[in-house]
Amino acid sequence: MTAIRYGVVLILLGFICPSRPLLAGEDRPLTSAATDARIAELIRDLGDASYEKRVFATRRLCAIGVKARDMLLTAAGSDDAETALRAKQVLNALDSLWFAGTDVSLAFSRTKTAWDEPVDLRITIANNSKYPTRLPFEIDQGKRSATSADALQVGDMLDVSDWLKVRHRDGREIELRVDDISADAAVTAAVQLRLNGEPISTLDPGGRISVTARAFNRGWARYPLLDAGEYVVVLDYVPEWQDEALAAERVGRVVSNKATITVTTGAPEAVSRGGAVASLTLTREGAELVSRLVNRTDQVMVVNKNFGTSPPFAQGRWVYTLGDSIHELPIASKPTASWHDFDQGRLVKVNPGHAIELARIKIAELHNSLIQAGTDLSGDRWAVHFSYSNVCDRQWQSRQGSALLGN
Repeated sequence: MTAIRYGVVLILLGFICPSRPLLAGEDRPLTSAATDARIAELIRDLGDASYEKRVFATRRLCAIGVKARDMLLTAAGSDDAETALRAKQVLNALDSLWFAGTDVSLAFSRTKTAWDEPVDLRITIANNSKYPTRLPFEIDQGKRSATSADALQVGDMLDVSDWLKVRHRDGREIELRVDDISADAAVTAAVQLRLNGEPISTLDPGGRISVTARAFNRGWARYPLLDAGEYVVVLDYVPEWQDEALAAERVGRVVSNKATITVTTGAPEAVSRGGAVASLTLTREGAELVSRLVNRTDQVMVVNKNFGTSPPFAQGRWVYTLGDSIHELPIASKPTASWHDFDQGRLVKVNPGHAIELARIKIAELHNSLIQAGTDLSGDRWAVHFSYSNVCDRQWQSRQGSALLGN
């Protein structure tokens, strides 16, 4: 699951126009510093007879940002309709930015860790302007919307993940992973809040706050730092301007320092770097075939070894193939297994990168069972593989909650 909140798309109505050459005397670039005298001149240009001057002045004032706010507020009350309209549009655009006028710094709770040891990432934001600024976080720790530790962790990670860039020293970018949330009401509510564009907080002028993304690398939502080596994390916010000139110069961009952390011990090779969940292996050991499941996630996995024909039992099948011919030989703990035969002790935890035996069968027994099932094994070569499926997961348990309570 990728990050689900996005920066505000700023639609600056009234002055979007095609690209054009800069006029003589125009500042280069849009984001260069400006004096009060230059800001006053640009505000006068908002009502200039030249359309190109009006457009440039509007763009330039957007790029100057909070420093121009006082003069823009005055201009918004101008008797000149064009000047007032464009000043209000610039103010609306500035009010839609995140992190305006702030310095953002990142720091890990420690600088070295093993791949499976959780670390926290602290984001500190200081508002150095004389105006309030918008932040996409819940900064009032006494009024958190989430009702559980997991929901808080997921919410805080999603809040910062839209603008975090996490890279290994070899240049690989690390993507956010979010585990299945569908059966946890509190976590689902936290995600839905972000889908609705919240939370939004205001940091007062001169204010300073810190937000901690807990279990940055090991939580329910996480950046899995699986390989040994150094990782660099940066918060890089760029507004999604519709105006192409503002977008080209990344007006309103806020970039933090680089926070580094070194993973001293990497994850086992069997742990997937691409997000694979599990894999099955089938090996021949003497006169037997043995099937094993390998946990390829970076978290502990619970494997259901209760075999049967319907939920909550897992299903395991020896599958014989010869050309287009396919026959299956299901395995079951009992021919008529019921819910009362379900054994909690056969829900086995498997560590990341480790394997668990699912089933084994003597080749002679498999041969005889297939023949009894009417399978033609007269060919010179035939193949067998093992199939495993389980529907007794969190989603299934949630749907069957009332029935499970009675069993």
